[in-house]
Amino acid sequence: MLDEINRVLQYEKMMGMLKRGRTRSSTVLGTIARLPSIVDVKTEVHVVQEDLPDNHVLACAKEARAQFVVSGDRHLLTLGRYWNARILSASAFLQIQRARKRRKS
Repeated sequence: MLDEINRVLQYEKMMGMLKRGRTRSSTVLGTIARLPSIVDVKTEVHVVQEDLPDNHVLACAKEARAQFVVSGDRHLLTLGRYWNARILSASAFLQIQRARKRRKS
C-alpha cells in the first residue's frame, strides 16, 4: 500500500498539490507509516479487473476493517462500498468529517 501511495504522490497533479501545500511526498509517506493502523495484508481480493493494484487497496480495507477508503481512482469510486468500507473521493470524505465535527460542537 505504501508503494501505491508513493506512486500516486508522484502524479503531476499530486506533485502540484504538494508543492502548493509546501509538503514533500516523503513527509506524507512518513506520516502514514507512523499511523497505528498499518495492517499486514494476507488476503487476496479479485474485484477490480481493469486496475489490478486496486484489489490490494480493497484487501487492506477488508483486513483493517476500514470505515472509509478515500480515493480518486474511478474504479474504486464506482464500487461505492466494499465490505464495511464506504469508498469516497477526498472531497466527499472531508464533507463527512466537517459534518461530524459540526455535530460534536
